[in-house]
This record gives sequence, structure tokens and C-alpha cells, in this order.
Amino acid sequence: MSPSVSVVIVHLRGRERLLRTLEEVSRQVAREGGELVVVDNGSREGAPEEIRRRFPRARVLSQPTNRGFAAGCLVGAEAAASEWLVFLNDDAIPEEGWLASLREAAGRLPSDAFTVAGRLLDRTGSRIDFTDGFLVFDGHAFADRVGAPADSGGGPGDERLFACGGNMLVERREFFESGGFDPGYFAYLEDVDFGWRQWILGHRVLYEPRATARHEGGATGEALGLYNRGYLIEKNAWATAYKNFDAEHLRELWGAAATAFLVRIDAMIRRDPGAASLSRDPYREPAGAVGPLARWLGVRAAEDSIRIDDPLAIAQLRALRAVLEGAGGLAESRARVQQRRVRPDREIFARFPLRIVPTYPGDEIFSTPFFAPFLPAALPLAPSRLEEIFPGGA
Repeated sequence: MSPSVSVVIVHLRGRERLLRTLEEVSRQVAREGGELVVVDNGSREGAPEEIRRRFPRARVLSQPTNRGFAAGCLVGAEAAASEWLVFLNDDAIPEEGWLASLREAAGRLPSDAFTVAGRLLDRTGSRIDFTDGFLVFDGHAFADRVGAPADSGGGPGDERLFACGGNMLVERREFFESGGFDPGYFAYLEDVDFGWRQWILGHRVLYEPRATARHEGGATGEALGLYNRGYLIEKNAWATAYKNFDAEHLRELWGAAATAFLVRIDAMIRRDPGAASLSRDPYREPAGAVGPLARWLGVRAAEDSIRIDDPLAIAQLRALRAVLEGAGGLAESRARVQQRRVRPDREIFARFPLRIVPTYPGDEIFSTPFFAPFLPAALPLAPSRLEEIFPGGA
């Protein structure tokens, strides 16, 4: 008999998208058993009242403020009554048989697997949104082959490095015993961090394409804004790499990761007119220098000043500050993960090769002789291009 599940949906904005999702989820929950838990992260569109009116069997956990996706999932997981959890984005509408497929997958999992990755398609159901993903050498991660035809994503039971947090099933007990989603992430990469940790602990993540939802997309990004999103991704990528790489990979890859981060910051700052004085030759007189008479009259030379307005550069610098301010907590998190390690990264990345993907301004340095010494020959990185990752267009 398939186990019952608690479907946990975290909501912030986009009430109408949420209600469309709940229409289908509540129908499948009523048929399959289990419960529906909605964590409202301080929305301002009257969603809790409308949910209670239209879906009286749903449990609504209203939060006074936006705690983020990761923490919101933890709130829902703690309140859940079932032994299995399903996390679903609030703008992902399940197809027929979605919940039944997840329940069946839970009932036949091997003893070393506690997590199932569902399939996310675009809103038309014809293109991939998430069927698989991979890790980059610096802690970033991508969904793979986004926009490719929906039938090209693999079969039931295929291994995955991680499941997308927008459509995944996990045993509740294992979710908490292995650390759950890191609430410090707020949003983005918390699912990558969790999936990688499953492999570190000796477990596997398996794929179930019959558990399909159509992802409308955009709600989280719209709420955060482009540059807050960039800040979170950069901060969380650093945290993911630092916490989870074993000693060998951290030692071999951190020089490349740190260099890439600094080069990206420099490339973004170079676009900003307010930082022009960074390019001034320090051994020449500044343009604002004054002559002898002016100096005698007490006129002082204009001092160098820097003003950075470029939002991408600011997002990168904010991420650096957050990493440094949270260094103590990151060190403790790393110690907890590494103390429980069962499987070495060499074994993990033999299954899921690490990649190097030019993504940001400045990443052209990856192909230069300057960067070459930072790339460890003993840990080869699979080169990829964005056109390969997004065959349907980024």
C-alpha cells in the first residue's frame, strides 16, 4: 500500500496562480489521501482567507513576514502529519496522476533512497523546465536542457544529483535527520544543497517523470527582484560549495572559485562610470592636481572617490559581505556535514560530473592561460555552454 503524503506549498505572491494550483492539488489529495499544507509567507493579497473559503480541508499556516522559501518549507514540514512530504511550487499545476505517481514511487524506493525528483514542464506541457540538474565547480547549479522537448528527460528510477524543490518528495524523518533545507538560504539552491547532502550521507535521489507539473514560473523572481535574486544565488553558491565539498575538492577547486568570483566583480565594476578612478595610474598626477600658486593659496587637489551604482556589482559585493559575516556559521555547518560523510565526492562526481560554464561578465577568463593553473588536472571539469543548457532559449 502506498504511503500517505503531506503536500507543502509555500506562498508569497501571485494569488491567482496559487489558486489555480490548489484547485488541482486539492482534488488529487482528496482522491489519494494525505493533507494539503499551505504556508503563507506574509502575503498581502488576502490569500489565507480565500484558501480557507475555497479549500476548507487545507491547513493554512500564516506567517507574519516573508521567511523565505527554505524556512517556509521547514514550517510546513514541521506541521505535516504524514510520513512523506511533497514540496510543490505555488505556481506549478500538477498533471493528472501526479500525486499517485509520487505515492507509488515512495512505496517502491530502495533502502538507500529517500528523495524523489518529479518532473516540471513549462506552462504548455511541451518543454522541459526541470528533469535533471548539475553542479558547477564554484557551487552554482543549473537545471539541464531547459526548453528541450518534454519527452527527452529520462525515465523512472534514473539517478539525479538533486531534486528541484518545486516538485519533490522526501521522507519526513530523513528530511529532518539530514538537515532539511538550510533556512539561511532564504531562496535558491537550497534544493541543490539538500540533494548533494543526500549523496554525501550515502543515499541516492531518484527521478519519477510521471509525477509531472506545469510550471508557470516567475512569482519568486518577481517578488525578489532581479538583483536580490542575484545576491541570493551568489551567496548560496558560496555556501553550498564551502559546506559540501570534501577536503580534496575544496583544496583543489577553491582557488578557481574565488578567482572567478573576484574577476566577475571586477568585470561588473568596470561597467560603472562611478568607479572610473580605479583605473587611474597611481604614479601619475591626478587630473585634479593643482599648481604651486593654487597650493600656496590653500587650494587642495580633488581626492579620488569611488561610487558604485551598477546593481549587479552591488549584488556581488553584498554576497561577499554576507559570506564573510556568516563565516562562523558556515564553518559549523561544514563540520556537521563532513563529520557525517559516507560517500567521497570523487564517487559522486563520477556519476554527476562537475562542469565549468561561462555565465557572467568576466567568465571569458576561463579560457585564458592566466586561469589555466587554477583548473585542477586531477579533477577534470566538463565544459558546457549556456546554449547547450538552454536549448529552448534562456
